[in-house]
Amino acid sequence: MAEPDYIEDDNPELIRPQKLINPVKSSRNHQDLHRELLMNQKRSCPSE
Repeated sequence: MAEPDYIEDDNPELIRPQKLINPVKSSRNHQDLHRELLMNQKRSCPSE
């Protein structure tokens, strides 16, 4: 895939695209739940 032309330009007026933060994945509760589900899967226990 070709690189866009605006990446090489040093134009300070351009707004650079930024990756959006997913609030669900960044939440502490979601991380804890995901970690617990992975541990249960490794133990091959059904999640409750």
